[in-house]
Amino acid sequence: MTPTRTTAPAGRRSSAAASGARTSAKSGKDDDGSDRSPKTTKRAPTDTALAERDADAAEQTMLLVGARIRAMRLRQRLTLRDVAERTGVSVSMLSMLERGVSTASVGTLVAVASALGVHMYDLFAHKDGADPSPVTRLDEQTVVSLGEGTTRRVAHNDAAAGLELAINEYDLGGASGPTATHHDGREFGLLISGELTIELDGQRHVLQPGDVIAYSSDRPHRIANTGSERAVAVWVNLDES
Repeated sequence: MTPTRTTAPAGRRSSAAASGARTSAKSGKDDDGSDRSPKTTKRAPTDTALAERDADAAEQTMLLVGARIRAMRLRQRLTLRDVAERTGVSVSMLSMLERGVSTASVGTLVAVASALGVHMYDLFAHKDGADPSPVTRLDEQTVVSLGEGTTRRVAHNDAAAGLELAINEYDLGGASGPTATHHDGREFGLLISGELTIELDGQRHVLQPGDVIAYSSDRPHRIANTGSERAVAVWVNLDES
């Protein structure tokens, strides 16, 4: 006798297959038992997110710096006009700086700090060292990158000697500020690379690598990168003795 084979109707086979697919979908596994659940990966912050974070940090820093400038000015019973006359920075600019609603150039901060009897270094928060070392590590140095395409790294500050040593970097077309400023003290600059033009009392002095310039800071001055590459210079601000 020929054996008979029982075959499920097509409709039942489709139902069974659909049922198995639903079961596999619910379990998150394929028919062979392998896991096919969707994988989640952490995405690195985008350039836009990083830029927004840096902008927020810079804004908070300027709010604190502005508040510190205002406190110093009021403590010395100086008006905005007094500071403006000492620096060449307009009253409106000083007001916006104190309220943290404007990003000041490095040159403006240097001038305002000097008008208040301190260095730019003193406008920013620093960790107090119980046992100060003669060495200032790179990661301990204050770096300020604000308007006009200039970054100033304060390598050393000596309040007792009235000296601030900095490394200034100027982007293409970067400058110490939009206009010339003046303040107390003396300045000494050594150009390491690139080209800088120092406007001093309306006269232009072009520096090449290795050139040094020295002048009294009470003369209106502005520093600008007029070359074809990023410029780097060592700058010393010295209080009047």
